[in-house]
Amino acid sequence: MAKKKDEHHGGAWKVAYADFVTAMMALFIVLWICKEKPKLAAAIQFTFKDPFAGFWGGSTVAEQAQKILDEEDPKMTQEEIEKKIEQISEEVQKMINKDEPDDSLMEVQITSDGLKIMLFDNPKKPFFETRTSKLTKWGEFVMESLSWIIEKNKLNVFIDGYVAKSEEPIRKNYGLWELSIDRATSCRRALINYACSPKLIFRVTGFGDSKPLEDTEPESEENDRMLFTLSINPKK
Repeated sequence: MAKKKDEHHGGAWKVAYADFVTAMMALFIVLWICKEKPKLAAAIQFTFKDPFAGFWGGSTVAEQAQKILDEEDPKMTQEEIEKKIEQISEEVQKMINKDEPDDSLMEVQITSDGLKIMLFDNPKKPFFETRTSKLTKWGEFVMESLSWIIEKNKLNVFIDGYVAKSEEPIRKNYGLWELSIDRATSCRRALINYACSPKLIFRVTGFGDSKPLEDTEPESEENDRMLFTLSINPKK
């Protein structure tokens, strides 16, 4: 009599188990997000309370959920933004320019765009090593200080690099445009290296010698400069 082969058991239970584990993981993620973001939990809760609101002529679920988010995360008023910018301006000047205040090294200006910080590559206290994009010790110190201020206040950052006009080429296929872009990029890397989140930096631009300061000669040393524009996110 032939030996009876072992019957093959189905694997359906494995599929069911995998679905169960996936569902549990999804539930865990949802619960964790709701704990970390109460405003999102409130919006999700509303969808279960009145899922058919939009069908009866009222506000849709999306509109009601957004209303909840806006109520729990109000925007700053213009007055609050201006006050905050003034506080940050004072903080920047105290942290960076506290020992020997010098307008030839840094200028801070409050504008409608936010806070503008002009940093000069002054030969007496250079920001970059001569005709390169490598930061000096002073430049590193400024970037470190600025990085902490930006990260603490969650400021949006725009970096612009400028250089003074020069008839002398730096090297073959590398001129003032490349230098200004590399200097702006070098500042971006330094900010991120110290504390600033990459998500806060929105633009890095180099202008070469195309935009000298008003009332200055294109060759003036004042035109070797970096401009940082810091703006506040209006949501608290």
